Amino acid sequence: MPKGLIAPLTQAALTSLRALAEGTAPSMPQEHRARLLHLALIETGPEGDAITALGRERLISDR
Repeated sequence: MPKGLIAPLTQAALTSLRALAEGTAPSMPQEHRARLLHLALIETGPEGDAITALGRERLISDR
């Protein structure tokens, strides 16, 4: 199982991930961004951060 699905996340980091997925994240705290990138729940592209398929799975599993 990928680490991003089972690694502990704070409620605040999950909220940041959810906000990014919903397109309502004006900015994300750097510590949340670093953790989510490390776990491959988000990725950085030319247009900024985006949630990955693994990140979407994580949001579904944390409902």
